Amino acid sequence: MQKQSLILQQKAPKNINELDQAFKLIDQKLDSPNSQLLLMKTRFISIDPIMRVWISGAKTYLPALQENDIIHAFTLSSPVDNSNDIYFGPAGLQTHFLYDKSNKQKQLIKVPRQMLQMIQKCELQNSNLLTIILNGLPAYYGLIDFCKIQKGQRVVISAAAGATGLFCIQLALNMECDVIGFTGDQEKIIFLQKQFPNIRIINYKLNNWDKQIENNSVDCYFDNVGEQMLELMIKKMKKNGKIALCGSMGSSSNYNERQGLSNINQIIYKQLKLKGITFNQELNKIQAAFGYLFQQFQQKKLRIFQEEYNQLYDTPLALKRLFQGKNIGKIIVNLDNQAKL
Repeated sequence: MQKQSLILQQKAPKNINELDQAFKLIDQKLDSPNSQLLLMKTRFISIDPIMRVWISGAKTYLPALQENDIIHAFTLSSPVDNSNDIYFGPAGLQTHFLYDKSNKQKQLIKVPRQMLQMIQKCELQNSNLLTIILNGLPAYYGLIDFCKIQKGQRVVISAAAGATGLFCIQLALNMECDVIGFTGDQEKIIFLQKQFPNIRIINYKLNNWDKQIENNSVDCYFDNVGEQMLELMIKKMKKNGKIALCGSMGSSSNYNERQGLSNINQIIYKQLKLKGITFNQELNKIQAAFGYLFQQFQQKKLRIFQEEYNQLYDTPLALKRLFQGKNIGKIIVNLDNQAKL
């Protein structure tokens, strides 16, 4: 059987417009499956900011990519002979693969049947699982579990029109917080104003944007950007305020040249609490997190905003769109719609 893969041709150039030079689409022959090896079909691929770091050759919680390696990506996949079973994990940019069930180092997670039933009950699509896992869980861990946001508190969210940011806005509004969102695109400002008329939106690309928020006025800041924006927001935090650190998009294209923070002293004397947030950080709390999110979906208090591409070779285009800041919400590559090889 043949499969298609996207491999690393060269490390990602700094110029976003040249990003596709890092990718090479190849055809490969798959070995035959056996009792230990499941033949899997990739169904949905998540397009995430961390992919820019991976294709730059950095080591993260996944191994550093070398030339000709299949590029990392989180996916939902199914055995080719059983589409009712769905597996989540970093299976990479490939249409098919052999999954060794005995390899504990590369274990995929089978999605529980109850969760798939809940997806249907909430009138969601299977592809929405990627968004709930990779973006909904961090929003929950950051705002509900760590910051413990309360009615009337001021909550500020960067990258507000992104996949995680949109979850954060909705969770904070549902708690009746005073919500401020950052974005730098006029189309996104219009979108956010239309979808969430009760939040304040700040265009961070305007000069002196930070003057629109009073110093010492923010209870919780959910940070998807890092660098200068994080530094400026530290000034805005109340004493004992909390900052959920979920992303560093502000330096993802030049992660080796990060400047760091110059106002750590303010973190100390304001007694701020900062915590790194990932989707898989606290497995002992994952059941509560899913329960909270699905309850909000059932009550029609949560919506998912998602864009889709339909071919594996669309992945570089989708990633470029993400880093040009043109996307609203999640970007998914839906290989269920891809023509058979």
